[in-house]
Amino acid sequence: MLWLSMILLFPSLLSAGSSPCGSHPFFFGTALDGCPITEERLREVKNDIGVWPEIVVFFLQWPSMKDPTTARFPVESLDAIWNSGAIPCLTWEPMYYSEGREVMVPWQAIVHGAYDGYLKKFATEAAAWNRPFMIRFAHEMNIARYHWGTEPSGYGPESPNIYRRMFRYVVTIFQGAGARNAVWVFCPNAESVPNVSYDATAYWNRMEDYYPGDAVVDVLGMDGYNWGTTQTKANHGWDSQWRTFGTIFRPALETLHRSAPDKPILVFETATVDQGGDKGLWIKNAFETAREWKLNGLVWFQVNKEYDWRINSGQALSYGSFPEPDRCSPHQWIRGLTK
Repeated sequence: MLWLSMILLFPSLLSAGSSPCGSHPFFFGTALDGCPITEERLREVKNDIGVWPEIVVFFLQWPSMKDPTTARFPVESLDAIWNSGAIPCLTWEPMYYSEGREVMVPWQAIVHGAYDGYLKKFATEAAAWNRPFMIRFAHEMNIARYHWGTEPSGYGPESPNIYRRMFRYVVTIFQGAGARNAVWVFCPNAESVPNVSYDATAYWNRMEDYYPGDAVVDVLGMDGYNWGTTQTKANHGWDSQWRTFGTIFRPALETLHRSAPDKPILVFETATVDQGGDKGLWIKNAFETAREWKLNGLVWFQVNKEYDWRINSGQALSYGSFPEPDRCSPHQWIRGLTK
């Protein structure tokens, strides 16, 4: 089983340290589908991979415009994750489902106040929860799949400005409600889609142009996956190839460092298939590279979705020991990021 390899690779993750955090503490996490996240679900994850995740990313959509104030604050998920010793990270998606179709909340409805009731209630309850947690608002904004604030046809040159306005507006409401325990994450995809490498008209879709500013961002993130040889032009519109962790993330890392050189950086979603290469070796190299780059964490997408991305699926190989990370309590580190 791959989880046995994980124990060999990451022995220090089996017990969290409590000594003061160093300059670059490193945390391993998992991203999970579904909501709420329960204590039982987290125990299942621990049993599957052999370690307790130190960050848990989960997903929550916004309510529809019909009655946005009926939506519930995800206190059950936050409590379960916090009580497990991990940092909760809410991926907060300004969209809802209508008749099985995704509907993006119009950006005008956000910045012109139509959702103020929902946002203020959410922010007030966040402040009352009174423990730090990350909010990854409208992630992967630089891919057409997530045309936040507009219809698909509206994804274009105005999208970066629209995104910045939405992000700043939401954070300002939280600040006004005294929700200083909310740690805000700017998290683009590692590769912009579309981009100028194959579409000259996509000059506007650069991740740095979406950055809403140091005043409203606390943590930088990036997402990226190794699709191996699973995708073909005939069936999926593009031909994928086996790509290393470093190949996927290095350009994004350099861009984020230029945008905000003093912010912590984590990978909030990554995983690999095992078609086209060695999954076990990919995992080992990913964690070694993340440590070499002094990232503050790597979150594995622990979901069987388009493919079985789970870290304990597929090949089961061991490649020796993973370097000992700085010993640091996840809760101690996240408290240090609150204002």
